[in-house]
Amino acid sequence: MSNELLLFQQKYADESSCIALVFRLKWPSGYRCPRCDHSAAYTITTRRLPLYECRNCKHQTSLTAGKVMDKSKTPLHKWLCTMFLVASSKSRTNAVTLAELISVSYKTAWSMLGKIRRAITDMDRDILLSGHVEVKPAIYMLQLYQSPEKEQCERAVIAARSVTSFSDFPYYKIKFAASIQEPREILSREAENAFLAVHVSDKVTKLDINRRPTIGWKDHSPLKVIATAAFEWINVTFYGLRPASAQAYLDEFCFRQNTKHLTPNDAMETLLRISLGHSQQTPKNKRIHLKPAV
Repeated sequence: MSNELLLFQQKYADESSCIALVFRLKWPSGYRCPRCDHSAAYTITTRRLPLYECRNCKHQTSLTAGKVMDKSKTPLHKWLCTMFLVASSKSRTNAVTLAELISVSYKTAWSMLGKIRRAITDMDRDILLSGHVEVKPAIYMLQLYQSPEKEQCERAVIAARSVTSFSDFPYYKIKFAASIQEPREILSREAENAFLAVHVSDKVTKLDINRRPTIGWKDHSPLKVIATAAFEWINVTFYGLRPASAQAYLDEFCFRQNTKHLTPNDAMETLLRISLGHSQQTPKNKRIHLKPAV
């Protein structure tokens, strides 16, 4: 067990400490009824986790209501431990490893990780790149020794990052390109504009697009380095993933990259907010539809 994980175990040693943390992140200013916004509630403690009943409208709210942990029978401590591992910049945790670490079945570990990844993907969908945006194609499952059969495994992805005046850290995305894009070809206008329409806002001050994918290893640009690291992480941790299921894992990798400047505990709390439906991220901007200059 890593030293960081030991520190987590010491800080959140039991369910009560985890309940206090989730309550604080769910209601930073104190309890608010999701139905009538009343600020007082009765606490029902006959269940495994507290249930809160609004004193005004009698609506009952569970502590874990949200996208990820709702109605889960898995202890809160194991959920938070999992989020800590997922949020860690050094994480190489798959379902087999997680099942052993937190003493759950493989099926439960796989389900927990899947729910967390879906929450990350949902959050990332609403974050549009703005400011100075850089875009570059890359090749998922790049085959160094080519053959017609091996190249059938390759898929085109688009790596991008934005740098804004209100953040000292870039925000990364790695997304599979539209199916019309051939992996080893120059990025097409169709695939380029499809990416821009979904992932880039109208708050762009500068747009740099390198349309040529890098086949060799001489490119040390930030986007090439990040994409290569993501592919290596997938290959080492999950022994390769089919493109149909790999997008959520790329989103997970980018989440860690985007929170790398945070402490492990702060990154875990960020992921917990996302899981509760409170991402506290920049609000969605108007989507952009443009054809940038070459």
